[in-house]
Amino acid sequence: MAAVVGLFLIAGVAYLPSAFRELVHTRTFRIVGESMVPALYVDDYVTADTGYYADHPIADGDIIVFRHNGTVLVKRVLAVGGETIEGRDGKLFRNGTILSEPYLKTHDEPSVQEEATFAPRLISQDEIFVAGDWRSRSLDSREAAYTPVGRSDVVGKVIYVYSSNHPGQQGRKF
Repeated sequence: MAAVVGLFLIAGVAYLPSAFRELVHTRTFRIVGESMVPALYVDDYVTADTGYYADHPIADGDIIVFRHNGTVLVKRVLAVGGETIEGRDGKLFRNGTILSEPYLKTHDEPSVQEEATFAPRLISQDEIFVAGDWRSRSLDSREAAYTPVGRSDVVGKVIYVYSSNHPGQQGRKF
């Protein structure tokens, strides 16, 4: 019996740091716009791990929470420092290769020309290029006013949908 209790105690102590980190380093955010549909919907509540990037690099495809001019936004990372991004004919190219983006919202309206086509941009080491999954409804790094996001403005990585009224969304992990 003592061995079983000891085993549970060891397992509990081993689990405690990750459980504590999750409690301390998470924040919940409400989605207020359509730019991330179909990954995230209006009025979804997402949980972001605010300590994730202390141990991991920001990676292409991550969905991040960041600050932009006093507003907190959620977008997808499409290029990180040292990568080149370009818009041609409504498609994005990273380092000269067309991006495979199965998460995109089916286009129901054209993006403005400046969003669909732009010259190659080398992303500096302290910046991140982000865009929404519903491109025609997203204000993002494709536009001059929404230049690439500074790494220091990143709040955290979206890890799951905490609450949603949209079928199949609640509990979805990223």
